[in-house]
Amino acid sequence: MPTITTQARRHLRITRHLKIGLVHKSIITLAIVGLVLYMMLFTTTPIVHDYFHELRHNLMLIPCH
Repeated sequence: MPTITTQARRHLRITRHLKIGLVHKSIITLAIVGLVLYMMLFTTTPIVHDYFHELRHNLMLIPCH
């Protein structure tokens, strides 16, 4: 049975090879930001729409009525 130390070393060795590159991090970040902006500005889900209603009117870019 492996000890905790050998398991930790094996885990570190495996995770070092799973690094995400800058391009992938950028794509993931832009996707998350885009999803949040969509939810804030364009969704018609009542709970989200009501919460951001004043913001939508104050921006005067997105019609909501």
